[in-house]
Amino acid sequence: MVSGVARLGWLLATVIGLGSVVACESTTTTASPDGGGGGTDGGATSSDPTDPTPDELASGGNCPAATGEGTAHTGILTADEVWTAAGSPHRITSALDIRAKVTIEPCARIIVGKSAPITVGSNTDVGSLVAKGTATVDGEARDIRPIVFEAEEPSAGWPKLEIDPKGTADLSLVALVGGGNSQNNAPGALIAYGVAGGTNDGDVTRNLTVDRVLVDKSKSYGVNLTAWGTFTASSDKLWIRGGGSDAAPSAILLEPGIASTLPKNLFVSGNAKDEILVRTSKTFMRDDTFVDRGVPYHVKGLLYVAASKDGAPTKLTIEPGVTVAFEAEVGSGIKIGSSDQRMGLLEAVGTAAKPIVFTSAKSTRAPGDWESLYFHKTPATGSTISNARVEYAGGASTTSGFGCGPSRNDAAIFIAGTGADGAGPSSPWVTKTTFENIGGTTVIVSGWIDDAGPNFTADNTFGASVPACHVSKPRRSGAGDVCDGGRDVCW
Repeated sequence: MVSGVARLGWLLATVIGLGSVVACESTTTTASPDGGGGGTDGGATSSDPTDPTPDELASGGNCPAATGEGTAHTGILTADEVWTAAGSPHRITSALDIRAKVTIEPCARIIVGKSAPITVGSNTDVGSLVAKGTATVDGEARDIRPIVFEAEEPSAGWPKLEIDPKGTADLSLVALVGGGNSQNNAPGALIAYGVAGGTNDGDVTRNLTVDRVLVDKSKSYGVNLTAWGTFTASSDKLWIRGGGSDAAPSAILLEPGIASTLPKNLFVSGNAKDEILVRTSKTFMRDDTFVDRGVPYHVKGLLYVAASKDGAPTKLTIEPGVTVAFEAEVGSGIKIGSSDQRMGLLEAVGTAAKPIVFTSAKSTRAPGDWESLYFHKTPATGSTISNARVEYAGGASTTSGFGCGPSRNDAAIFIAGTGADGAGPSSPWVTKTTFENIGGTTVIVSGWIDDAGPNFTADNTFGASVPACHVSKPRRSGAGDVCDGGRDVCW
């Protein structure tokens, strides 16, 4: 360490922190019985009296005013360091690479320059950041001593805290204020990188632990989980508020396969878009669950539910109450399975009180905004959709010749399998589901062969704004017209 410029007074830091207050923080939030938090109300209160509020984290809580000249850090750190409260503010004016262990004490203040990203570890070098504040209660007296990272120039922000594959970070009672000003290919205030970049099927990397952490006023995404880098199982209570940009408006960006690893209690409020953006370049994923966290999952591009190699099917589970919103970007919707050897399962079982919603991500929605829930090849037994609502689907699919409905197969649910009798599930796996504002020519296309294919009309509701052909009848085997000429082609 070398001496830095004189520090800002703690009073000024407190004023800056108080600027992050949002009105909804006064609302009480209670975690759901399964431990999942969520919603957009800020989650300011807790049953644990030692838990800080987001405002206490951002403002520095009960930490005393700083004294002394402060400490500067720059370059590559290859020896262990302890950043003390007495040494505050710790100033980072250019890129800092942590290739050793850095421990940060409660009440330490870190002031970060507008062009000074902080990186922990690398693809080859180990690094560790341990930043843990404290919170105690003695009678009515609360003593909250967080660690605060903030911008040297609040209007300009600072780039990011990035945890690379060989790095780890353990953050508790920490506020990251004003990060995310880097608009490169991986924007975000708090970023975890894994080893599964691009189309490779590397292991999930759990290299980031958070507990009572605030990501405040990010200039882009609040959290960016890239290449299957993600949180540890012990992570809890994460607030993301007041952030986002035109190019990166979402609170969280991640790839499918790790959505279930988000912290047990997640509170999202006041961002440009209070949502979880799901984006991928992979044609496969790991088993995953879209947990009901009170905000929608915005799927950009075609979401593939399929294994990366021959074997057991990959499964995507969607919890009751979840909304999944799609936009068109080289296809759209969910493709379940990619071949007879690489199958997928979709389990989307809502309740009457908490249906699952599949919808359009557009601000002004219309039938055909997105394509379909697309079951590829002969569907594997085990998929189920129930107590759901499917709307604004039926976009152009460029497919035809499946089933006996209209020749074009633009539909809300598309079954491309060509299994004969006895192949795949024999009973409908889409039940108690409502279809509204559907484009295309058919609501559900059945690619079955022979009438033993499931009839999906009995236990579903088809609204007024849907194609006249609700469910196409399966084709038959044998010689001649596969739809028997004049017979009805829709159930």
